[in-house]
Amino acid sequence: MRIITRNNPCQVILVPGADSLAFEEDRAEAKRRDIPVRELTLPPFSGHPIEDRQAHFDVVANIVAQTVDNLRAAEPNSRIAAIGRNNGGGQLAWAATRDLTLDAIVLVGAIPEISRYRRESSAPSAQNFRASLKSEGEYARIDSMRPLDIIASSEQWLKTPCLSQFGRRDPYIDETASEATKILAKRFRVEWLDDDHEMVSPTALAQRWDFIESMVNST
Repeated sequence: MRIITRNNPCQVILVPGADSLAFEEDRAEAKRRDIPVRELTLPPFSGHPIEDRQAHFDVVANIVAQTVDNLRAAEPNSRIAAIGRNNGGGQLAWAATRDLTLDAIVLVGAIPEISRYRRESSAPSAQNFRASLKSEGEYARIDSMRPLDIIASSEQWLKTPCLSQFGRRDPYIDETASEATKILAKRFRVEWLDDDHEMVSPTALAQRWDFIESMVNST
């Protein structure tokens, strides 16, 4: 593992989304700033779309928590931040309920209330989710996933600085997310950017890496 210098006390965990977008731009920005990163490989979701969802989130949470433990064991004085992209943001938020000691969290294009999105959104991914359900009774159980929503799970975090970035041209961030972002803004920093689903514009990249460095340097 790379040795962290005093001038570079930070390490960043990268949590990918379900669409498996690469972190190429973030890796390049991290390299430019001389910040080591650890990009996670997550298992694909399988099973019932509602009943097995929390079990999958728990598996991801175990991976995140173990990664944090490994990094701290290797470099006890390091500062650790994490970036969760899209669905990976929701999974990172769920992992953070396990009293993870993180110096900063960045959620990139992460839907604040995924249960509401799947229940109400007209976006193709939400329609496909509803089509995968076999009955009206299953549709009624979508709300059982609300504890996995970022709005709900983030209330259980340790006091952790968080930046949530949203793209105005991201088709997944629709009307079901707009009101929820106002709730997040009461506790976290929320930024709307002229960006799309990938959220890799120079502005978006600079904003989240500046945020991480500022939080690390303030602790």
